[in-house]
Amino acid sequence: MPPVNQQRREALADAAIAIVSREGTHGLSHRAVDEAAEVPRGTTSNYFRSREALLEATVARLVQLHFQWIAELRAQRAGDLNRAALHEILSTVLAEAVTTYQDRYRAMLELLLEGTRRPELRDALVRIFSGAFELVQEAHRADGVAPTEEEVHLMRVCYMGVLFGYVVLPETLIQLGPRETTGELLTAVLGYKAKV
Repeated sequence: MPPVNQQRREALADAAIAIVSREGTHGLSHRAVDEAAEVPRGTTSNYFRSREALLEATVARLVQLHFQWIAELRAQRAGDLNRAALHEILSTVLAEAVTTYQDRYRAMLELLLEGTRRPELRDALVRIFSGAFELVQEAHRADGVAPTEEEVHLMRVCYMGVLFGYVVLPETLIQLGPRETTGELLTAVLGYKAKV
């Protein structure tokens, strides 16, 4: 049975995220994580017995970190979630995805691609986007607006595309900052004119 030291497990998964961000999933191995985490050789394999278990732990950690961060962003906005707060949260995610949390989001995109071959990885990562779907609906309900499921789905798909663009080809979106891009997206898809 693998050790239960949660702090060590998270540190190893964080090192795995950095490796996937830098080298893709082909660069992920137990030895690479041992080296990146600066732990004795064999430590990672003690916690994650197979490469599959290591990949799954990496995905689980990404999902955990994403939802912790979204909870922090929501807590920073006083009062209920509404469309203005939604605009702030989505803008912040875009801005931080190419700065502070670039490794996380690059790794997430790498693992989504890997998920086309390993559905169990994709299914776990889809929770991030399902959470965004719920966030958009909740924010609009709070303002007395009821977008259709199709509109919210389109918003999610477009936002994923913009996030991909910001992480992979940021120079192509240089004309609009994250706040302006999010505002334009909300306006185009949901007919909501966000204050920028």
